[in-house]
Amino acid sequence: MKKILGALVLFLFWCSVANAFLLQDVLVFETGNKSKHRGKINFNGKNYNVWTKKDFKGPNNIERDIVQFVYTENKTNKQEQISVLYYPSENRISYRFYELAKKDTPEYKNYYLIEDNSKNKKFWYTNNFLYRDLATNLHYGKWFLSDEKKWMLGVANLNLPENERWLVFEHKEKLHTQTGLSKKKRKQEFNKISQYISKFEEYKYFVTQIEKNYYAELQNNGGKTKITEKVNPEEIPDDLEAEKKKIAQERDELQKERERIAKEKEKLEKEKKRIAKEKKQKEEEKNLYAFSSGSGFITKSGNNGNIITNNHVIEGCDKVIVSHKGNRIIAKIFAVDQTNDLAILKANIKSQNVYSVSLTDAQLLEDIIIAGFPLGKEVSAAIKISKGSVSSLAGYGDNYSNFQTDAALNQGNSGGPIINLGGDVIGVAVANYGKKEGIESFNFGVKSSTLRAFANSNNIKFNYPRNRPMSNSDLGKLITDATVFLECQMTMVKIKKIVAEIEKNRKAVYEEFKE
Repeated sequence: MKKILGALVLFLFWCSVANAFLLQDVLVFETGNKSKHRGKINFNGKNYNVWTKKDFKGPNNIERDIVQFVYTENKTNKQEQISVLYYPSENRISYRFYELAKKDTPEYKNYYLIEDNSKNKKFWYTNNFLYRDLATNLHYGKWFLSDEKKWMLGVANLNLPENERWLVFEHKEKLHTQTGLSKKKRKQEFNKISQYISKFEEYKYFVTQIEKNYYAELQNNGGKTKITEKVNPEEIPDDLEAEKKKIAQERDELQKERERIAKEKEKLEKEKKRIAKEKKQKEEEKNLYAFSSGSGFITKSGNNGNIITNNHVIEGCDKVIVSHKGNRIIAKIFAVDQTNDLAILKANIKSQNVYSVSLTDAQLLEDIIIAGFPLGKEVSAAIKISKGSVSSLAGYGDNYSNFQTDAALNQGNSGGPIINLGGDVIGVAVANYGKKEGIESFNFGVKSSTLRAFANSNNIKFNYPRNRPMSNSDLGKLITDATVFLECQMTMVKIKKIVAEIEKNRKAVYEEFKE
């Protein structure tokens, strides 16, 4: 034998029985474990040894007639191998380009595969270009769909059943999976395909040029038989420039595909951020945070107990929590008086002592006690008192529903009781203007007459006043039992709005929200 060129032309003869016999006369495929050397060809400056072999290791053990072109590099002893596999019973041909290690290495590495099934109608694709990773048995590539007449890119394990094999495939511009692969993993696997696409066209050009330009000449019955038929030039480039243009075009299409995927990824990231922002906003609209505190006092104990406080202490609160002797009780806002800054709460609260409300207003120079939780629990959880006297019978701006006292009063005291020495409430601690105006001891309380008028209009009754002095121990027990700490809880949306105008706020805001 002088020359063997791409025995690939043989595929064209499988279409008829007569020609099949001719092929056996021209190029013999002998069954056995070893390939038989048929000669050499020179292509692109490389000398390829040509081998043939017949086996039955195709799908379902069908016959395979194999031609192998093997090139060995002298310096490195590394090999490359192109195999052409004919499947006579399926009337199709397959090209494989193996990544080999050094010569005589028993195991193949990964390989590229190009198949032509255009004459076999039972397949769902007419052509495919694949790269097979033998370690994972995954095939990365593209298939030309018989029905849709277009390429489909994907990653599959072709040894698995049809309904389980696809890790990812593209259909109608979306990535699908049959294995439950996450969207992120689908994209990662799908993006690997691009690195193999250009190689497919390079190898296709190599093998079709052998088909187009070379002939096989073999010994036959003492004489010589030459294959003179040319390969059908369909899809074979007339020159290298045309093939380069085709490869460049496919690379451009691949780049456009990458750009499309990148845009979709960017769009998806924006959508994720939008959803996360909406979720955070919904949480802020739903979740409650402890924002401020105040004081209050019990005037009725039981399942429908009454608690008096300032309106500004509970204004805007989505939930009011009453702390009483280690218990945290949810209170309901029953009535408010915005003009006089008063509020009545209802709660299931049990107390051995309750406050009574004086029938007369505070008197000038009368000794008083203020009880409450100044500065909230940030200073101490224990109740605190301050003593002083009534210093004026009018409040700020000559407001005669209030009176002024020189007893210490701080944020957090708001809503707490101002009592006389008999333990009767003569006022509700309402405001501290001293520190804001640069003046000390400028504190106010709502008069008992104003409180009674507000309570009567809401059908709330108070215990009859004692009208006699109490011992310090009894006063201490009354104050401890009947004075409560109030916590205002709000959504973050409301909190941010108040903090933005913190100078106008009268609430005793927790320190963490003041920064």
